[in-house]
Amino acid sequence: MQRCLILGVDQPVGQLVATQLATYADVEVVGFAEAPVSGLPLTAQYNGDARKAATYLPALADVDTIYSDFTGLDVDWKLEAVFEALRQRRQSVRTVMRSVAGVDDELTGELTYPGIDDPKTYLKQQRYGIKIVDEAELPYTVLRPVLDNVAGSNQVQLINEGEPVPVRPVTEAALAQVVVDELVSAAHVNQSLAVIGQ
Repeated sequence: MQRCLILGVDQPVGQLVATQLATYADVEVVGFAEAPVSGLPLTAQYNGDARKAATYLPALADVDTIYSDFTGLDVDWKLEAVFEALRQRRQSVRTVMRSVAGVDDELTGELTYPGIDDPKTYLKQQRYGIKIVDEAELPYTVLRPVLDNVAGSNQVQLINEGEPVPVRPVTEAALAQVVVDELVSAAHVNQSLAVIGQ
């Protein structure tokens, strides 16, 4: 039985991932959000301050995989708390992290980040969040989507780190499917992939 902790289960993609993962008989889905969320097929849910390591200690019990759907500012601060809790527990997990396209200056066009007034700081925090995940020396996958739930495609293309990335958005549902596939199959361990529309 695989036990997966979804960080940011209050976010739309996190909720889609939780719902899809719950259909697998051999996966238990545990959720974390700062405030309680209802209506999701979770085995357990934990709530609290996402910036404090102590918050995650009970949520990490028996967890094999983590999906981080933390969005917005302070992603780095939140992930530092998660990985500090893992160090305290001396626990090894595989992490799939949602970041954003543009963190590596890989975009061939312009991209705006809805709800973000300071893209420079936002991308810096995303880079540092990725660094935290990478330097933990635990298996990980970073997904860097171009996301637009209205104009995005349901067909995806994955692009390796270091390659140019066209601004072709995907929907939340398409990104959620990529996340679920990666959580279940672990096909891209220790890779950073852009997720764009075909």
